[in-house]
Amino acid sequence: MLNKYESMVVITPTLSEENAKKENESIKNFIKENDGEILNSDEWGKKRLAYQINKFKEGYYFINYFTFDASKVTKLDRFYKLHEYVIRYNILTK
Repeated sequence: MLNKYESMVVITPTLSEENAKKENESIKNFIKENDGEILNSDEWGKKRLAYQINKFKEGYYFINYFTFDASKVTKLDRFYKLHEYVIRYNILTK
């Protein structure tokens, strides 16, 4: 069963804006490759973090809205954890 999800991702500020967008594309491609469908994607650009994460004071924010199989959410969670440029993320059910 496909559920609707919203996922905010913060990507390391050491990348250029163009490369941060490419990293978000790789996340969206992962979702598509696992039978998900991207409904919308918001790019907030580089923003100051509320608190320091891994010695970073800012990061590139992206919010992806998508449908995804509930049984594969742990796979997406693992993908985020192993992704070297993702410094913070969340996955919320809509």
